Order: sequence, then C-alpha cells, then structure tokens
Amino acid sequence: MSEREAAMPNVSSESVQQRAETIFESREIALEWLERPVRALGGAVPRELLRTPEGCRQVYQVLAKIDAGDFS
Repeated sequence: MSEREAAMPNVSSESVQQRAETIFESREIALEWLERPVRALGGAVPRELLRTPEGCRQVYQVLAKIDAGDFS
C-alpha cells in the first residue's frame, strides 16, 4: 500500500456511491456508471470493486479524478 493510500481514510461503498451521485449530479447516472466497465479501473466494473476496502479506494480515486476534470 502506498503512502497516499495509507493516508486516505477508509472509504465505504456507501460513501463511494454518494460521491458518484454528487459528481454526476444524478442518482441514475451514478448507478449506471457503477455498473459499467471503467477503463481507468482496468476494465473492472466499479460495483464489483466495492466489495473490498481496496476496491472502494480505487473507485473513489477514479471519481476524484473525474471531479477534477481528468477523464483519462
């Protein structure tokens, strides 16, 4: 685990979903995003990654990039 990951507080699947809803400004769009493969996650489906703390952190980090305008 990197220093940055260690410094990040535990992120729950609920908080990730809430963050997605805030970023996408729509519950429906957020839920759709969580159910589709995401290239930034190596093609993984975010909802499946939310089963583990590490997966929650990964999805949260991708959402943070999207919020910052980084769509790569």
